[in-house]
Amino acid sequence: MKTNKVVLIILMLAFFTSSYSQSAKKMLSEISGKWQLDDNGNVTFLKIVEVSGIDKNEIYNRALNYFIYNYGNGNSTIQNQDKESGLIVGKGFYKNVQPRNSIFPTYINTWHIVRVDVREGKARIILTLTDYEKTKMDGDIILSTVMNRVQKEYPINSNALQNNMMAKAFYNSYKCAMNSLDAIEKAIKGGNTSTSIENSKW
Repeated sequence: MKTNKVVLIILMLAFFTSSYSQSAKKMLSEISGKWQLDDNGNVTFLKIVEVSGIDKNEIYNRALNYFIYNYGNGNSTIQNQDKESGLIVGKGFYKNVQPRNSIFPTYINTWHIVRVDVREGKARIILTLTDYEKTKMDGDIILSTVMNRVQKEYPINSNALQNNMMAKAFYNSYKCAMNSLDAIEKAIKGGNTSTSIENSKW
């Protein structure tokens, strides 16, 4: 009887690992060629936002307000703001890009840095994924928390362990980064509440 249970557990693990592996491969295939490494080996995304008819100061203020709304509390912070040079840098994290599951009881957050450079009529957004924060849980009890560089994990490092789990974490981090880039672009073009509200007379 014990032997049958052991065999059943092994078969179930093999099934879940196989199906999860196929899912991870599909995820990475979907975003293949849509990200790049900078000179330091960090995963970095670049977006140029063209804003005709709006001067540098207004673009800067809209970008800064985005950071105030989204990076001014908790673990997210504004690291640098220099109006004269048109530079804003913020640091934050994407929460639970790999939520706990029955096979790997680990939560993963992804730390990132966002830089916005402003000129007349345009802004450049650079978003870099820097670190994974891995927390192993046993119910509500934290067993351990470690920080690892994104570049040292799969798929950036093809020799790294936990490929399936980290492929999913990377994919979800990519999705979060795209959402951030879109949100910053929207804030720069139309403000942080809505175009109609911010342009209304009062």
